[in-house]
Amino acid sequence: MKMTRQHFQALATACAEIIIRINADRSQSEAIIDEIVSVCEQSNDHFQPQKFGEWIQDILVKNS
Repeated sequence: MKMTRQHFQALATACAEIIIRINADRSQSEAIIDEIVSVCEQSNDHFQPQKFGEWIQDILVKNS
């Protein structure tokens, strides 16, 4: 399945919520993000990992 921007945004939101819910430290957060990025990169050649990370960071900052 080719994921779209909306899919990536939903995954970024879910990723941030997981990080918040488990109170992940930096290492755990990076591992979670890396796994999701790997799946996203396989789904769409135009996936932008940096943008994905920015979405997650925005959510984490708003919830801190």
